[in-house]
Amino acid sequence: MACRIAVCFAAATIGISCIATDASATCKFKAKKDVIVILDVGHTDKDSGQISARGIKEYDFNMKLAQRVLEELTNTGFISTQMIVTSGPNTHESRLQRSKRANDLGADLFISVHHDGVKNETLMPWQYNGKTHWFLDKFEGFSLWVSQKNNMYEESLRFAKTLADQLMASGLKFTTHHDELTNTAKYGRIAPLVDRGRGIYDASDNIAVLYESHMPAVLFEAGMIVNRAEEQVLSSPARRATVAKAVAEAVERFCAVRVPQT
Repeated sequence: MACRIAVCFAAATIGISCIATDASATCKFKAKKDVIVILDVGHTDKDSGQISARGIKEYDFNMKLAQRVLEELTNTGFISTQMIVTSGPNTHESRLQRSKRANDLGADLFISVHHDGVKNETLMPWQYNGKTHWFLDKFEGFSLWVSQKNNMYEESLRFAKTLADQLMASGLKFTTHHDELTNTAKYGRIAPLVDRGRGIYDASDNIAVLYESHMPAVLFEAGMIVNRAEEQVLSSPARRATVAKAVAEAVERFCAVRVPQT
């Protein structure tokens, strides 16, 4: 709480009204060019996550989308945005290192970029380009994850809501296949929906990059790459551009500088 009071005090000394809250995003008190947004590329070159319906590694999807979001944020004026790309095994220790790097940089916002799938045993075979691949068309859509263990949980949730609103305003919808009330662990991770109207889930402190990061942190599953139709859409520059614009708009709204009071 002391650091939050200090932020408010510093704001007061330069004439900005500050109402004490449980947490306050540091980016609100910075010029746009100084806001440090971290884009964490989910998984690694050696531990690539899900495999798409056409045999493409999730890591490749994550990298392309993160690069496009970086471009959009930079063009919007968030020139201090940085990507975290990790090599080697995707272990708990490597995930802790991602958070440590963001913490050491004094980041204002942490976004971990992923693409979603299901458990291997629920996939079905199909032939594509003369090879057997695996798919499940049952689910589609994005999801957002936050951790109550994050020391800026309320701000993490606020950013997740802002991002969900921008994604849905762009015509995208969220997946419910993680919903503990309507599905089972048959398909994958099951969690409580923190916001049932926006597809925001409680990570139950299982995602280290969320709870070890000292700034608002959200994990973003951009869509279901095991769904054959959605995979094709997610592979397109047009979808990446749509998502990137939504992320940039969400960051803009989340980090809107407070107007000095006269």
